Amino acid sequence: MDDKLLVFNIQKYSLHDGSGIRTVVFLKGCPLRCRWCSNPESQYAAPEIMYRRSKCLGWEKCGLCEKASRGNGVSFDAEGKAVPDLKHKEYGTEWAEICPTKALSVEGRYLGIDDIIDIVERDSAFYRNGNGGITLSGGEPLLQENAVKLLKRAKEHYLHSAIETCGAVDKERLFAALQFLDEVFFDIKSLNDEKHLKYTGISNKTILENLKDIYRRYPDKKITVRTPVIPGFNDDEEELKRIEEFLSPFSNVTWERLPYHTYGVAKYEMLGRRYSLNDSEAGEPG
Repeated sequence: MDDKLLVFNIQKYSLHDGSGIRTVVFLKGCPLRCRWCSNPESQYAAPEIMYRRSKCLGWEKCGLCEKASRGNGVSFDAEGKAVPDLKHKEYGTEWAEICPTKALSVEGRYLGIDDIIDIVERDSAFYRNGNGGITLSGGEPLLQENAVKLLKRAKEHYLHSAIETCGAVDKERLFAALQFLDEVFFDIKSLNDEKHLKYTGISNKTILENLKDIYRRYPDKKITVRTPVIPGFNDDEEELKRIEEFLSPFSNVTWERLPYHTYGVAKYEMLGRRYSLNDSEAGEPG
């Protein structure tokens, strides 16, 4: 797929993901497994099946998914609602295509770069009077190689471009992207490497070094560092003070602390996973 990206959402008219009015393109795939992640459908770099039980018509009124699965991968509970095996790859897409209420849906579709630019430019009238434009988000958008090509194409179309990155990305690809970016949103979750590993699944060392290197090479680049304040993880004053002190030498950085929310918790059940923020032991969420 030479010019395609795996997209799980395109959100229009956003006011919180860069200057002006933005169109946010959400790309699948992320190296982190944050226990509080509000977009679990963003984590895996492949299309996934999501099941919304409340939309299911049940066996008596429908049962099409069971017929499509040929009796393999779908059962029904005591209320007659479907119980699909969400890890069943052979028939998953077919279930989603045949489901009349979209109780079953595919999260993630491949779109060409030109198709994405066309979608973004449909709202270009909203961008011109306030530096609005395109924001790449995820997941981690820079896990997909074609994200850099998309940013280059956006700049060729004179679109103000921003990115939301976890920072845990290949340095060469990060700097390839930076030449086309007007604005960067960069996550710093904790300076405690042991805690970072336990709650996100990876070390914070690459993340912190990448932010330092961005500043060295692009001291005037507009950067907003975001820290989600998570109960039991980084919500104490000492932890937040350490992040503030770490960022103090960076004159081009604005720091935002984001409040914790549980808006994405229901998605875990829809994906057949577990929301594990409150687990007492470290381990891979979901």
